[in-house]
Formats: sequence, C-alpha cells, structure tokens
Amino acid sequence: MSLTSALGSLSATASTVGSLASTLSGGSWQTSLRTASFGGVPFAIESVRTSGGRRVSIHSYPFRDSVWVEDVGMLPRTFRVTGFLIENSAIYGGGGVVTQANNLLKACETSGGMTFVHPTLGTISNVSSIAPVELNERKDLGRVFEVGLTLMVGGARVYPTSTASTADVIDAASDTTIASSLVDFASSVASALTLGVSIVNEAVSTVTKWKSIAESVVSDVKAAIGAVSSLSGSYGRYAAGSNSGYASSNASASSTATVSSLLAAAVTNRTAVTTASTAMLTAAADVSDTSSFSASITAVVEAVAATATDPADAVRILSTLADFTPDDATTSSVIGDGMATMQTAVGALVRRAVLAQLGVAASTYQPSSADDAATVRDAVVELLDDEITIAGDAGDDSSYSALRALRTAVIDDLNSRGASLPSMTTFKFASALPSLVLANRMYADPSRSDEIITEADPIHPAFMPSSFSALAS
Repeated sequence: MSLTSALGSLSATASTVGSLASTLSGGSWQTSLRTASFGGVPFAIESVRTSGGRRVSIHSYPFRDSVWVEDVGMLPRTFRVTGFLIENSAIYGGGGVVTQANNLLKACETSGGMTFVHPTLGTISNVSSIAPVELNERKDLGRVFEVGLTLMVGGARVYPTSTASTADVIDAASDTTIASSLVDFASSVASALTLGVSIVNEAVSTVTKWKSIAESVVSDVKAAIGAVSSLSGSYGRYAAGSNSGYASSNASASSTATVSSLLAAAVTNRTAVTTASTAMLTAAADVSDTSSFSASITAVVEAVAATATDPADAVRILSTLADFTPDDATTSSVIGDGMATMQTAVGALVRRAVLAQLGVAASTYQPSSADDAATVRDAVVELLDDEITIAGDAGDDSSYSALRALRTAVIDDLNSRGASLPSMTTFKFASALPSLVLANRMYADPSRSDEIITEADPIHPAFMPSSFSALAS
C-alpha cells in the first residue's frame, strides 16, 4: 500500500470517529435546539416536563374482575418549564436581568394565548400561562433569575349553538296546512250545501274515486318488498333499507322481528286503510260537518303513509295520491254549478291533506347523497308549487299561505340534511371488475361493495359496469 493511500485511509477513519464522538457527546443535538421564549420574551431553559394523553373515565362494577375505561377526549398539552434569565446575555434578549424579568412577567399577565417556542418541539401557538409565574432571585446566583412556568396549549373558543329542528318545523307547517285547508273548504262549499242532496252525493262520489286510488297504491309489489326493509342487514339490491337512504341497510325493526311478522304487520296496516276509507265515506254522507269530513280524509292519508315502512315508498305513494283532480261532467244549471264547486273543493281538500303528509314523509327520508336530497326536494316542491298555484287562483288565501310555509320548511330540511352528504360522480374503469375490487379501489373499503351494487345495478357483482355513478366519497 502506498503512503498516500495509507494516509487517506487514516484520515477517513479519524473523520468517522470524530463525527461519532460529536454525535455521542451531544454536539449535533445541542446545535439543533431553538432559543426558548414565551410571548416573544426569550429565556434559558434547564428542563421542560411535557404532559398529555387521553382523558378517561374508569367504570368499575361489582363482581367483575375488570373495569371499563371510557375515553372522553384528549388531555391538554401541558409544559412545566424550569429556566433562568441572565444579565446582559445577547442570546436571551440582552439588557438588564430585571428588565428581562419584567418583560416575561408582563407576558404571563397578558390575557389570551401566546406563542411558546419549545427548544425541541418548535413554535406552538395559543399557549397560556395557567399557574403563577415564579421568578426566584438568589444572592448566591447574583445577576441570574430562576424562572418557573406552567404552560398549557388551548383551543378555539367555541360556544354551543342552537338550531331549530327542521322536522319539527315541517310537522307544524303540516298541521297548519290541514287546518287552513278545512277553513277554505268550509268557505267554498257553504252556499253549495244549501242546494240539497245532489251536492252531498257529489262529495261522496268524489271521495269514492279517491278511495279506490288509495287502496290500490298500498297494495303494489314494491310496497310489499319495502315492508321488510327495516330488518337488520343487507339482503338484496331491491331492499337496501329504510331511513338510511337507498345505499345502505337499516336496523330499525325489533330484534325479534321476522319477515313473516313484518308482512303480517303490513297486512294489518293495509286493512287500516280500508277501515279509514269506509269511515271517510260515512263522513262524506254528512259533509255539512266539514270538520269531521276533513278529519276522516286526514285519517285515510295517515293510514296510507303508515303502510310504507320505507320512507322512500311513503314519498312515492303519497306523490301518486297528490295527483288527484276529479273531472266528473256537470251541467251548467244552478245544481250543476254547486256539484262542480263541491267536486273542486273536495279535490283540493284531499290533495292538501296528502301534501301535508308528504312533507312529513320527506322529513323522515334519509337521502344517501346530496344529489338524492336535491331530487326528492325538487319532486316534493313541484307538487307543492302546483297546489300553491291552484290555491292562489281559487282565492284560498289560508291554504296558499300554509302551503308556502310548508314548501319553505321542506326545502330547508332537505337542504340542511343533504349539505353534509357527498355528491354523486361517474366512475370509469378500463374493464369489468368485481364489486369488492371496485369498492376497495374507490373507497379503500371493501365493505361498501353492496352500496355500489345497489347503485350500479349490475347483471352480476363479479362483472360490474365499466362506467357507473356512485358516491364521490
């Protein structure tokens, strides 16, 4: 080996040993330390004790060998600082030590959070002094003040806020709509009722037609499938569950419920519609008692809504009932005009009772996305707008105002609940993939495969469409 090579090897070895010695001695660590300060006032630090962790509530029970540790949040980050101030130190602000001490004391006495520079953790904002600052002057230390601080990291000042229950607002607007419809109905038919039994028969004939529609819509196949949608779990793309939107299942049924028991309850509910409809015909035969007649129509509407376990079915069924416009031909005689008046007034009373219940059903419907909420909102509002126009043209001022209030309540409710939901977007893939693979790729959550199956409606979950709409997140 040449002399030059030997010297080079020795130099490299010496450099490595020197670097290791520097690291072990703490040189590199010390040079990385920051100058500590609080509220812009620097000081030297001898030690800092940092505490944090989780707040817990420990629950113990008789005859149980273990406890339940309930997590109730995070503990505040706390620093217990021991340091000193020294006379004329350029590093720690310079000037007299008394001036430095006064500046630190003022910083600790100032209200609000300050900035604390930790030697190793760096800059920390919104830190407050939570205990009396200690400035210890000792004869043996001369121009050095010992410092003791207890600091805590705070958060934003947040106050509880109260918000109105949008569902309660809809309930109140629904009740007002029913009451206002009764007022306008009674006013509209008061003079026509004096014309005799033909007017009463027209009321019976009109509600009989609506009764047949009500009894038919509660017996459709989709409503029968929806009757078991409250069972826990996901058991098919056609019954994804009520109250949780069409994309997930629901567990609102009793734990002892079965398909048989829920179908039996559905039969009972449909029977209740027939019973309420019969009572409505009886009330129509004495339509001069407008209050009882209106109440009987409301009872039918509520019975129809009760047959729908899935709120989506309730919205769909009630929307069908709201589209009722009787059009029996009448003569141009006085009696014929009275019959036409009764027919129109009964039709309006029925529609407004249905719309009042439709608003309530919309408030129980849980949309699965912002787009879903907007779709339901627009569908309900369209029906309300049509009836608002009819009420305005007819001069039914009470119904007009009540329907406007119901419309506003429905919009506010679905807007507020839909605002926190993700929107729908179109996903495109190069080839057909299994639903589990797509759920993992789209959401990093294979358990959401049933959700995208419901939305994409594939022929087979192992071969999903290469393009379909699903939740953006």
